Amino acid sequence: MAEIKNYTLNFGPQHPAAHGVLRLVLELDGEVVQRADPHIGLLHRATEKLAEGKTFIQSLPYMDRLDYVSMMCNEHAYCLAIEKLLGLDVPIRAQYIRVMFSEITRLLNHLMWLGSHGNDCGSSTILIYAFREREDLFDMYEAVSGARMHAAYFRPGGVYRDLPDTMPQYKVSKIKNAKALARMNENRQGSMLDFIDDFTKRFVKHMEEYHTLLTDNRIWKQRTVGIGVMTPERALNLGLTGPMLRGSGIAWDLRKTQPYDVYDR
Repeated sequence: MAEIKNYTLNFGPQHPAAHGVLRLVLELDGEVVQRADPHIGLLHRATEKLAEGKTFIQSLPYMDRLDYVSMMCNEHAYCLAIEKLLGLDVPIRAQYIRVMFSEITRLLNHLMWLGSHGNDCGSSTILIYAFREREDLFDMYEAVSGARMHAAYFRPGGVYRDLPDTMPQYKVSKIKNAKALARMNENRQGSMLDFIDDFTKRFVKHMEEYHTLLTDNRIWKQRTVGIGVMTPERALNLGLTGPMLRGSGIAWDLRKTQPYDVYDR
């Protein structure tokens, strides 16, 4: 029998699992990756050059597009940098609003990761569940900015406007009957903060559903357990941060180690 040798595979940027932002030249032994040659920079949009001829506020919408699943977090970092340069003091209420929407954005980001990761591993159900919750979070975006993704809501020195007094409700249409409309608007009767509070209570139950779908899923475990393990030493040497560094066993969270706005309160 002829000896089976490793073979080379181009992964991305067109592959749906690469999401158009990454190309990997992989050397495979069966389904095991022996070597990877990453080609990065495919999401580069010349933002720095575009910002050269614009004001601070005109450049802000570009920040949403640096990472299109972490929109307001990008705005937050940009505004913090300008505020430091200009010595601006941000009102305490605006700081709380920015921190709250940064955390809403993190939920959007992590739900996108969890859903698409599960889908790539062969569990498409988790993708539908995650996008169900993302719709409520996008409604919060739309309520304060009028946009569901690229909000441009933060401003150097604060935010575009205060939180609305009421949460927008679904209106009558040809495809929504009265019963469906009442169900969809059930948790939208109060203020926006009431809607957010209701979401946080519901989300705990949704996380239990994610746990049920994935944690003991045999296919998911076969494709993740023992794969791509990163030791703490290697994680530090590669400069990993956030969830990837914490997943390697190192307690590191920028919001605690170098708090900004009201993260230290």
